[in-house]
Amino acid sequence: MVIFNSRFVVLFTIVSILAFSCTSSPKDEQSSKPSSESSKTNYPPLSNAEITKLYSIAEKVDMIFYNLPMSVNQDDAASAKNTVLYVSPAPAIMNAPCKPLGRLSWISQGAIVKEADIYVDTGCQYLIFMENNQPVAANAMAESGVQFFNQIISQVQQRQK
Repeated sequence: MVIFNSRFVVLFTIVSILAFSCTSSPKDEQSSKPSSESSKTNYPPLSNAEITKLYSIAEKVDMIFYNLPMSVNQDDAASAKNTVLYVSPAPAIMNAPCKPLGRLSWISQGAIVKEADIYVDTGCQYLIFMENNQPVAANAMAESGVQFFNQIISQVQQRQK
């Protein structure tokens, strides 16, 4: 009987050690995972009404690129209105840290009516709308906008070769 008890104690001890070493507390799991929620900053999207209003009043567009040796100015209303179509009514998804490509400014009657920083990179395809250099809204970028800005980047890279 004594042999049975000592085997039982040894077996119980081994099982206990294994059980405790294989489990982790929820606190450890939370601290070991990167916090994507804390690095994600979300702004409300512009509403359909705001996008429609911008489309109706846009007369000109200026695009200033931060790290490209060029800028784009569109002085006709049709081109300016076309750039408004780059704004998707969907909210922006901002999971990755990205740098803005440049600043897009819509102009009506000689004044800037809306400005947005352009984000077009892997995992980043959106516009962050700015007022007084502060972010106020963020919208996903339509595929036509992604293609337009990628074409500009491609053209600049070809010229630099």
